[in-house]
Amino acid sequence: MTCGGCGAQVLAGDRFCPQCGRPTTVTEQSAPAPPPLSAAAGGILDDLGGRLHRFAGTERLEGFSLGTMFSEVFKRRGVDELDEYFLVGTRRTTPPLAAVETGWPKPWFFARVLLFVVVVYVGFSLGVNQFRNLNLVPGLIMMGSLAAPLATVFLFFELNTPRNVAFHEVLMLVCFGGVVSLFVSLLGFDFHALDALGASQAGIIEEIGKLLAVVLIVRNRRYPYTLNGLLFGAAVGAGFAIFESAGYAFNALLRERSLEAATHVIHLRAFLSPFGHVAWTAIAAGALWRIKGARRFNARMFVDPRFLKPFCIPVILHMLWNAPLPSPFYVRHLVIGVVGWFVVFGFVQDGLRQIRAAQADAATPAEGAAAAPGAPEVVTP
Repeated sequence: MTCGGCGAQVLAGDRFCPQCGRPTTVTEQSAPAPPPLSAAAGGILDDLGGRLHRFAGTERLEGFSLGTMFSEVFKRRGVDELDEYFLVGTRRTTPPLAAVETGWPKPWFFARVLLFVVVVYVGFSLGVNQFRNLNLVPGLIMMGSLAAPLATVFLFFELNTPRNVAFHEVLMLVCFGGVVSLFVSLLGFDFHALDALGASQAGIIEEIGKLLAVVLIVRNRRYPYTLNGLLFGAAVGAGFAIFESAGYAFNALLRERSLEAATHVIHLRAFLSPFGHVAWTAIAAGALWRIKGARRFNARMFVDPRFLKPFCIPVILHMLWNAPLPSPFYVRHLVIGVVGWFVVFGFVQDGLRQIRAAQADAATPAEGAAAAPGAPEVVTP
């Protein structure tokens, strides 16, 4: 308690203040008001985000907004713009480094791909229900399994701002990389070394298998950027997700002898697939490409802490995804998905800064050469 006159501390029961002698008109010290619940929650999330960024070796997101990033999804596009959008990746169509945009990309074509494949899937679904023709079932399963992963690959294709990867190479990675990653993963499961982990062992085996598929297939040193690694990883992860979803749907069809069971699997995995394999393998390959650059692969890269620490993120997320934990309405999977994409966007920002630094390095020698005394003058015809 404090004195109402001078503010000195007054003991309970004192009638006069020991400092100023005034009658003790005291007031209780008010405790500081607790911060608003929203502010406290925001502080906790900021702290968790900072820890995650430090573990992944990325910086806090700056100038990032989902609304701004996807602001051009519904913008009308001309036919010529659509035709020219994928004329990239060759030596003649790759833009020069100085022309590469380093701001946050604004992808839009992925939404059109998703809509197109969904329309095709709905067509197969209507055909099966109307005509009861089993010949349409394989198309139904493949289109349903393909829609969300393929659209997510297009998203990563648009995030690859250097535009130095031709889309036919991406499609090759989706198909061939998906098969190779499945084969390597199945070999890993055959060893039975991690059987004690149950379903969570897939987090270790499959993430290693998918990354090895990327390394085995992509050997060209023309792709030095972190954004390239993110795209390659997303393509292989999408191929893995497509074939795996089709397999689960086919198994449900055989086991339950019900097309409804198969379509339930298709819909569920289509909803969850952007939050799983595609994002996880993108993180792993992006982390590897961040230290690889334009060099050849070597064994030291795989034990470098700058790779191992962020590689643990998709492994842990995958293990938690498969863990037999209660998860009403798939809340756990959605939270895991949000964490994964949070890390993905951190790598995208690092990739954009890498290109910005390369642009600055490329410009500096030219300026120095122009200022150097005695340098020969170059005349452009």
